[in-house]
Amino acid sequence: MDRIFIRVPSQDLRLDLLTGAALELKGRRPVASFSQSDTLLMDVDDDERHRLLVLGAQVFSDVQFDVLPGISGGEDGRCGIHENVPADGRLSPAGGRVAGNLREVIAQIGAPSAWEHARGQGVTIAVVDTGIVQNLRELPMPRRSAVDLSDAFRGQIWADDVGHGSMCAAIAAGSSIAGAYDGVAPEARVLSARSNLRSVDLFRIYDNLLRSLDNGDLQGRVVATNSYGLYVCDSPGVMPQDHPFMSVIESAVAAGVFVCFAAGNNHYSDVCRYEPDKCGPNSIWGPNSHDMVVSVGTVNRALSNCDSLTPHANSSRGPGEWAKHHPKPDCVAPTYGIVPWGDGYEDMPWWGTSGACPQVAGLAALVLSVAPQASPAQVAATIRDTCTALPEGANCVGRGMINCEAAVHKAMRDLRVA
Repeated sequence: MDRIFIRVPSQDLRLDLLTGAALELKGRRPVASFSQSDTLLMDVDDDERHRLLVLGAQVFSDVQFDVLPGISGGEDGRCGIHENVPADGRLSPAGGRVAGNLREVIAQIGAPSAWEHARGQGVTIAVVDTGIVQNLRELPMPRRSAVDLSDAFRGQIWADDVGHGSMCAAIAAGSSIAGAYDGVAPEARVLSARSNLRSVDLFRIYDNLLRSLDNGDLQGRVVATNSYGLYVCDSPGVMPQDHPFMSVIESAVAAGVFVCFAAGNNHYSDVCRYEPDKCGPNSIWGPNSHDMVVSVGTVNRALSNCDSLTPHANSSRGPGEWAKHHPKPDCVAPTYGIVPWGDGYEDMPWWGTSGACPQVAGLAALVLSVAPQASPAQVAATIRDTCTALPEGANCVGRGMINCEAAVHKAMRDLRVA
């Protein structure tokens, strides 16, 4: 039995499937979508799949995504979990390498200067990921959204068996009031959209997000950060561009949600083994490469991802499988050093593009704080247009490193409604 998406050619067939008139499903019923009137979710066997095709329906697979490789596990660059971090945010030599930290990264992208004008207030950042731990010190209770978009983990969104989603939440919107670090947007509200990272579950999260916006359960502007992808070196073929998951993301952007994706960690790693100093071939796939989303790569402290001596050479290269108007990656952000992970802290040589993407989500929240009427396309253009140019090619670093101060100033000048 497989869980699939069905796109129906007519509302008559949709009704027949929902009522059981078209297929005898032995007590099983399709699940209707709120935002995609032509789409149903179903568990089917091979005979039922064939029958659906005969009836003229399109069938799409439930694709498994994964958090991006290279930053979790036992022997991949992590230097151990540390329960506490001193006030200056640095570990002693006995506790691990002193290799920088989130505070230094936040300063490098110009966030503290931007905080004079915006700190993310009035914006909700949905962290679509492995969850967020209940006791994440950087995220006090008043800034946690009570909205539950999850399907696979409904009622269990404030948990994180991996630690990855907690890292992303702290980078995007952490606060040093109770924790060790501020994130990029330390006054944004955070919504934990915990997922098993299968496309059906991710579809349901975005579908529920659109329902919550329509119902008024979510107030103000929303940003969605997505640090997961496909571990492949060639076009995967498992997700066509008209896949319902991409369709629901397009609907979210059309409804005013700013969406960003990690570019991927496939280039120089064991996944693809491409030359580290080359800006190709392409290794940004599927939704992570779509024109309507901002795709984010990463660089090291020296602002390079072409140096084989640091894992940042793994940052996936553009121009992006589906990109037509906005080559990928759109931009990059630095990742290195100590960062919240689960309910502790870790000292890592990099955080992957997983740790770069939430920096862009936080920056989008800063921009929307000063220009709440700006469209997702305007926010994306503001972020791209204010990047600090880097010498490496566009397929490596996009328009350059994000610059929070410049982006907020441009938004105040060009996007703010009097």
